[in-house]
Amino acid sequence: MLWPQVAGAYLGSFEEQDGYRLPVDGQILSAFLAGDAQFYLNNIDANGYTGVVPLGAYPNTLGDGTHGVDLSRYNAGDYGTNGGGPGGTATDIVDNSGLWRALAGGRLNEDVDAPYYYGGSFNRDYVQAYRYPGAHSGASVLNLLASDTDLSYAYSLDSRDFKGTAPSTTNGSLIQMAFWLCPSDWDDTDTDNILGLALRDSMDQTVFQIGYTGDNMLQYRIPGGVWQTTASRLGTAGWSEIVVILDTVNNTAGVAISAFDDTTSTLGTQTYVLANQALGLDAGALTGLQWDLRGGTLNNGAASFKNYFDDFTFTLSPVVVPEPGSLVLVFWVVVAAVLQRKRGGLLI
Repeated sequence: MLWPQVAGAYLGSFEEQDGYRLPVDGQILSAFLAGDAQFYLNNIDANGYTGVVPLGAYPNTLGDGTHGVDLSRYNAGDYGTNGGGPGGTATDIVDNSGLWRALAGGRLNEDVDAPYYYGGSFNRDYVQAYRYPGAHSGASVLNLLASDTDLSYAYSLDSRDFKGTAPSTTNGSLIQMAFWLCPSDWDDTDTDNILGLALRDSMDQTVFQIGYTGDNMLQYRIPGGVWQTTASRLGTAGWSEIVVILDTVNNTAGVAISAFDDTTSTLGTQTYVLANQALGLDAGALTGLQWDLRGGTLNNGAASFKNYFDDFTFTLSPVVVPEPGSLVLVFWVVVAAVLQRKRGGLLI
């Protein structure tokens, strides 16, 4: 582990400098691109951003400054100066052509009735940056809301996430992904899995998943397995830190947590809930993440509301493997020990 690298951009903290736009930072003008949903048609002159559909806005209004545009509708995470970014500004793009893609639900569900909208303030489906006074740092968080149906969103990791290292070259690395999250109390009576965050590799495999239940118990899942529920509960009144360690050489994963305790309003010490878990597959380079949120009517009749994430950082370290000559030497030492044992002697 000779060259640890830490980065906090593209995902980062979901601030304007990381490449995430909220209306309070300036509206994104619509480019009226072919195929983009055009909500609020009767107010084009007033709002000027119908093509990117700010999900926090009601029809016929200038929008809610706390809710950003769905991340699959603009160049989210692809501008800004943090992490050695290129600068620039938020711009309208062809939906699903950027770093963020809606795979199911979310804004795809919102588009079904475009250009009309029939929901209320909480009947929304999206993944977006959200201006939240209780952010872990800065002023914004990542917010997932799936009030009507399940959603699935993919994010393509970029070299800014790895501080200049191309994601396609991480297949020989020990990768540490740390982030903070704050789930909801709305769905506490639903004890099944609510959210999963999958680590995806260059071979289009899900190599590991971390998630939580409706009653906020931390979970993990290895490929081909079922969700395993740990004894760690995530607080809803404060932020918990999760660290996922992926070894792409030895094909193992580990998880550590510092859980916020709602009773004492304190952050617990970091503890490992999983170490060196065999993945059961050959992991390629880490190139993407995927969020899957169960939506619609949950077991307690509530909606998937308030699923906040903040402050993603990635650390890369080389996995030290003995040189071939050393491996041969170790092999013959072991063989000699075994032979000596069979002869009843001692190996000095």
